[in-house]
Amino acid sequence: MTTALTTHAPSSAASPASSPADLVSRRVAALSVSSPYAVPARKPGPDFVNLVGGAPAVEALPLAEIREVTQELLAGPDTGGPALAYGPNAGDPALRRLIADREGVDPARILITNGGLHGTSLALQSVAEPGDVVVVDDPVFPDTIRIVEQTGADIHPVPVGPHGLDVDVLEERLRGGLRPKAVYTVPDFHNPGGGLLPHARRLRLVELAERYGFFVLSDNPYRAFSPDGRAEPDFPLDSDRVVVAHTFAKTLGPGLRLGWLVAPEWLAPHVINLRRRLDFQSSTLSQAIARTLLSRDGWFDELLGRSRDLYRERADLTVRALREAGDQLEFDDPAGGFFVWARVKGGATAARLLSERAEEAGVVYSVGTFYDPLQQGRYADHLRLAYSQARHEHLVAGLERLTAVLRTLP
Repeated sequence: MTTALTTHAPSSAASPASSPADLVSRRVAALSVSSPYAVPARKPGPDFVNLVGGAPAVEALPLAEIREVTQELLAGPDTGGPALAYGPNAGDPALRRLIADREGVDPARILITNGGLHGTSLALQSVAEPGDVVVVDDPVFPDTIRIVEQTGADIHPVPVGPHGLDVDVLEERLRGGLRPKAVYTVPDFHNPGGGLLPHARRLRLVELAERYGFFVLSDNPYRAFSPDGRAEPDFPLDSDRVVVAHTFAKTLGPGLRLGWLVAPEWLAPHVINLRRRLDFQSSTLSQAIARTLLSRDGWFDELLGRSRDLYRERADLTVRALREAGDQLEFDDPAGGFFVWARVKGGATAARLLSERAEEAGVVYSVGTFYDPLQQGRYADHLRLAYSQARHEHLVAGLERLTAVLRTLP
């Protein structure tokens, strides 16, 4: 039996051609397009001081070591070939073992990622669905808002302060019926607030996760940067309710695009399966560089020690300059990390005036509204100063300009 093909004549009344922009999916078109960071209104000149980004100082990066290792890796086909080849979705097995040894977990629970934000995204995309609730810090790291938005889940802010996430407030809301899928927090030297979550609160948060059925997503890029090198005991990784995202961005450099996720056994296979469908793997060359450097006995800890000294000096410099400028800003000294989070006592109007005059003077920083998890304009009277990235002489110049402007506020 033969089946005839039927042809249709073109309609004489063709519908109007749609715009190419109509091809964009409704889901993607609905995503916010606003920048999560301050963008200078005028083109920055060579003397412009940028106190926006929480990037590492160039002086703290192991440039010479990375150059040396890269040259060695690419010197011949035996090492250069594998360094430029495809690799496993979960990451270089040797690098996973090195990280697992530092974390004290099975290497099967380690997934190499393209930085900490990528790990956060993979973890949330693996579990969150439209209609779910994700608790986040309030204020919050701005890109977290975009990640949760992409999953379709609803954001529920919980306050953070000098002692990190307010676990008492969270528990009260859980008793009132809140049922999140995940609780996201930056526990060590919070971004932007700078607070440090005590060990007792971490344990309580895990207990709540086990009681109410959510998981804790710890985004922890600044943990290594306590001024004295001592760290608060972290979340217990033997709990199947704890997921931790780390990064090499603050130590080896953000351009390598490397981080790692510590996932419980129930989640790790799903994250790897999702990874296979998204970007397949992290850079094999970057992983080979990191693996080689981390294999050197004591090398990474020495790097962290030098970085801590540098950022402690910059934090002290920033705090001293702001304190000497008067009482226009209200802030807690950072316990560590890269930021000062301050409230302008004159309120939102004074904060806006400060931002405008500071940019006119050639210095820019992040205004507080970027850190409102609901994007409703809250924290308009706040600002975040990142003291980590600018070279020493630029940081000094920026602080001199900023404090001069502070003294002009009414």
